[in-house]
Amino acid sequence: MAIPGIGGLSSTGAFGAGGIGAGGNIGQVVGAPTDPGAASGNSFQQMLDALSGVSAEADGAVADLATGGERDLHDVVLSVEMESLAFDLAVQIRNRLVEAYSEVFRMQV
Repeated sequence: MAIPGIGGLSSTGAFGAGGIGAGGNIGQVVGAPTDPGAASGNSFQQMLDALSGVSAEADGAVADLATGGERDLHDVVLSVEMESLAFDLAVQIRNRLVEAYSEVFRMQV
């Protein structure tokens, strides 16, 4: 039984028509595979690029709020929390990759 990824969720859910993040596509942030045949190193790089975009969007939201822009506090907090979750996920994936590399390195031939 296949479980659909987060990328299959609608961007018009509980967070409104714009969704969360720069493009409203949560799957890009959490590393949901867009191309199943892509190499894992390339996928990790894509996830880091998406993380950079989410971080820039959160920084822009905070700056907009601080300068009296038209951002609501609720939207800014959501952006910052989305950035925090995406960063935590990236760190966990990195830790798993390092652990897997170490395990392969310890294998006896």
